[in-house]
Order: sequence, then C-alpha cells, then structure tokens
Amino acid sequence: MVNRQLTNALVLAAERKWTGAVLVRDKKTGSEASVYVYVGGIYSVELDDYQPGFLSRLIAAGHIDAARLASVRPSLDRDSADLMVGRIVVDCGWISVDRLAEYHREYLLAALGAVLNCRSLKVRESKNEITSRWCILPARIEELVAETEIRKIQLDRASAALAGEGHAGSCVLRPMGSAASVSNGSPELDAFMRATDGVRSVDEIAAMCGFTRAEAVFHASVLTTAGVVVLAAMPEPPKEAPVLRVPEEFGVLTARPGLVNVDAPRRLALAPQPLQPLQPAEQAEVAPPRRVPRRSGAWAETVPLGRPKTPRRDLTTEVIARPAARPSEP
Repeated sequence: MVNRQLTNALVLAAERKWTGAVLVRDKKTGSEASVYVYVGGIYSVELDDYQPGFLSRLIAAGHIDAARLASVRPSLDRDSADLMVGRIVVDCGWISVDRLAEYHREYLLAALGAVLNCRSLKVRESKNEITSRWCILPARIEELVAETEIRKIQLDRASAALAGEGHAGSCVLRPMGSAASVSNGSPELDAFMRATDGVRSVDEIAAMCGFTRAEAVFHASVLTTAGVVVLAAMPEPPKEAPVLRVPEEFGVLTARPGLVNVDAPRRLALAPQPLQPLQPAEQAEVAPPRRVPRRSGAWAETVPLGRPKTPRRDLTTEVIARPAARPSEP
C-alpha cells in the first residue's frame, strides 16, 4: 500500500505541469527526502541520510578497473567523486548514457519505493527547486509507482527464498566455493561473492558495492540456490545507524550522524584483482559528504528561480551608434 498523501501530491504536480521538489519527512524516524519534478515528471529522488556509492557501483560492474581509475583520479574531486564519476565515464566512452540512466533509475526506484511505503509522512512543496544528482528523464508518477510495486513483489519473493520470514538484509552468508560456475561472466555477482566473508550482512555488502538491497538480495539468492554460499547467521536488523546503508532503509532505520559505527562496511577500492576494501586514508579520498538535512522542523526555504527583471531590448527602434570614421590617408 503506497502513501496516498504523497501520491496525491505527485499526481497533482503532474496535472499542473509543476516544477520543483516535493519534500517529505517520515514522522517515525525523522528521515527526509526530496522528490524532484520537472513539468510534472519525476526525475530524481534524494534521501538526506543516503549517498549512493556510485564509484563502487561502477567498479563492481566492471566499468572501471585499476588502470582506468588511475587515469581519471586527477579529475575526481575528493568530496564529490560519486557525483562526478558518471559524467567522466560517459565522456571517456566506457559506458553509454542509457546504461548510466539504468543505474540512476535503480537508485530512484529503490528510494521512491521506500518513501511511498512509509505510512506517516509530512509533505510540502518547494517550487522551482532543482537538482542534477542521480537524474533520469522525467517519468510519469503512474509509471514509476507501477514499477516500484512490481519491484517490491520481486524483492519479497527473493527475500522469502533467502531468509524465509526473517530480514533478508541482515542475513550473513558464508562462502562455500567459487562463484565462477554460476556467475556466467557477471561482474556484479563476482563482486558480491568476493565481499561475502561470513561477517558482513547482505545490506553491508550492498553498501560496500554500491548496490541497492534489491540487487544484493537477488545476487545472494542466486548464490545460495547454487550452493556457493550458505546462510551463516540472521541477526536482528539495527534500529539506528550513522547513515542508511541502502535506500530501502528509509523510514525503517533511524539515521543518527553522530552514532559510532566501527563495523561500517568500506566501499570498494581498485587494486589488483580481487578487489579489496578501501584503506581509511583512501576511503576518505572518494567518500562524498552527506547532504545537509532539512531538520529541526524548520525546513530550508528555497528561492524560486526566475529571470532577472531587466527591460528587454527593442532592436527595431534602438539607435546604434556608428563607429567613428577613419581618418583619410594623405
């Protein structure tokens, strides 16, 4: 069941051909999100407590190897590598714009589905607010809601196969063999297998590789069905953490930035295969800062975008001075 208050707001925005951000706050956890709309179509969803690990995602997908990372590292700002790397890999011809949009769409569907699944939301509009982060082509709300519902059904089935009635994101898997026989050349499946160590949970592996929970649970179910990994433990999911590990935790886990989390998974770094976790100094080099949340009940007001009010030039009546005559030659 989707949140009717939010869907009604988005449907109304579509009918008005409205541009801006629909801002939501989950009353249970205090988490906040922004659903960006352009002329009525949704093109981005940002969660204040979640930053997609897009550099790690491209590494896990095999689009960036050690040589490629070394070549683009000078162009990556240490505070916004995840935001910059998409444009860079497209400019280099390593992936297509359509493939990049598919990754962005996965993040959007995961985030939007989690927000729509919240029962109690505070909703408001911020007219003309825009973003350039994790964008897709503007899509109709009805289309995206249908996709999130199909995606939820598929995730529920995979979760039931992996964890039964337990929490799939908390499952800890232990490797029992090589994934070469089942990966069929899938870099993502190989990356998930390399990160499986009998200690990390599925959600922690997802955060490490830049996956959504849906992607991670799918990989886990494939490997468990093949007998390559087995379920080692299934602890209770945490109720609090410094940040959300996957977008699907929105409205379920309370993010407390000051909370100490010594077991937080590190994101993938490029090294000679197999890929290894980042060292602390290297991790800081590619980890972008979190967005500044609109907290404390006083949400940040945005200034509507508009053209400066300057009089238009009328070139049909404006007198244009002629250039000075050149002195005659003797």
